Amino acid sequence: MKPDYVTLLENEYLAKILGFAYQKLNDRNEAEDLASDITLEVLKVIRSGKEIENFNALVWSISNHVFFKRLRRKKYGDTAYLTELFEASDNVEAEALKREQENLLRRELAFLAEKYRRAVVLHYFEGKSCEETGELLGQSAGTIKWWLHEARTFIKEGMDGMREYGEKSFNPGYLFVSCQGNLGADNEPVSCAKRKLAQNILLTAYEEPVSVKDLCVELGVSAAYIEDEVAVLVENQLMKEVSRGKYQTDFVILQGNNHKVLHGIYAACFPEYYEKLINFLEGHKELLSTGKFNLPGFTWERLLWVYIHMITEFALDAFRVEQCKIVCYQEMPQRPKGGKWIALGFKGGTPDRIQEGDEDWAEYVSYDGPVHKCAVSAQGFFHYWSGTDSTPFFEIPDELFQLQKQVLRGDITGENLEKEQKLLVSYGVEKKLFHMEGEQFMPDYYYVMESERHQLLDLGLEFYTMVKPLFQKAWKLVREEQEKTVPKHLHWQMNNFLSNALNSFVTCSLYEGMKNKALSDPEVEGREWLSMFVFHR
Repeated sequence: MKPDYVTLLENEYLAKILGFAYQKLNDRNEAEDLASDITLEVLKVIRSGKEIENFNALVWSISNHVFFKRLRRKKYGDTAYLTELFEASDNVEAEALKREQENLLRRELAFLAEKYRRAVVLHYFEGKSCEETGELLGQSAGTIKWWLHEARTFIKEGMDGMREYGEKSFNPGYLFVSCQGNLGADNEPVSCAKRKLAQNILLTAYEEPVSVKDLCVELGVSAAYIEDEVAVLVENQLMKEVSRGKYQTDFVILQGNNHKVLHGIYAACFPEYYEKLINFLEGHKELLSTGKFNLPGFTWERLLWVYIHMITEFALDAFRVEQCKIVCYQEMPQRPKGGKWIALGFKGGTPDRIQEGDEDWAEYVSYDGPVHKCAVSAQGFFHYWSGTDSTPFFEIPDELFQLQKQVLRGDITGENLEKEQKLLVSYGVEKKLFHMEGEQFMPDYYYVMESERHQLLDLGLEFYTMVKPLFQKAWKLVREEQEKTVPKHLHWQMNNFLSNALNSFVTCSLYEGMKNKALSDPEVEGREWLSMFVFHR
């Protein structure tokens, strides 16, 4: 049956033709005119009834012909009777076509796999025989001949077609990688995905296995650079080779902002959860607002920023262990560089950006954010008002908290600090973790000693028995919404990260607390640390 070329042109090639035109011409109007001219010429051939052996090659050939004709017209005008003379003497189109073909050849060479690329360069560019090329590459002459044959086939396929680069070639994605467990010697896996190229390789290979060539086309990057990045990612177990020459990302990547999940939890569990939590905390107010449980001397309204987060997080930890079938630390894989972890990625733009259609989210986006461990003993619920990433947490050195512990124990005083310790204190003051009262520096974050931590943990477990049904309802919503986005080979580890969505109980509770005017005004010095707490051992 003869193909319907008109439908094929409309459905598959119009966008490609427009992309070709934009690539050749910087002006939008000129590009659209060029695309219209190309489309018209292709339609003329289709309607002429001529036999079309390779429609893809036809479209590419016509596209170049119309483009070069446009160049010639721009240079010489519309003096049609002089066209043959100009072509004979100057041959602008032939020269431009030659340059275009050379550029296409270089592009296709860049996309060849390493063995083909090296064979082509040695044989055709450096003039080596097949035997000499084989000696240099450690292969027989017959193997080299086969590689050259394969390379010529790949090059012809690419040059005959209108290669369509992927969106990531001009609009790269963003991937933030963290992990559960212990980092490796060089901070793997976080350090392996710092570069934008590595991030976009991982994003491209997430849903389905891809080849190096697929990555080249999607990212618009030569194979030589892709191969190195893929090798590093495979070595550090962020990717794996699932079949010969096919690679796939080997950890869970979630959308950074899943507003639908949070809205679902809010609608299903609030204000019931908030009311239970506030009533529970009010019932223990005398204990939680005095003595060793309030060393900084905060007001109850200020303390609620911490207790809402802390008690909810303790209760959620119990639920995750009991209900979510998470991978515990003992079951996490031992990694090549000494770490023991499973990685997690968040894709998307800056977390505080409100997208069109999410205006209702703007009400309580400030109270949303992930839980982060910062240093050894500090934990915080990161609010989006603190910035577009978690830098404020990770840049605080653990030595600063250790110094505070020594001061609290009376091991040292603010008056006899050494030079390095004074620098730490100054840094803490600069970051609004402390304020000075005479010679004393007073923390502006919540902290208690280890014995009090155990009592707070017991309170969290007691509260868990009261709200377990609400957690179960929310967990069902999370699984139904998010598990379908995780490839099947990653289902064994996904619960560790899908359960992170349950942190929305903190977000929604803080939002309810502000609505009910139960919390202190967040527009204060050091508001980054409102929901941070430290346990001093």
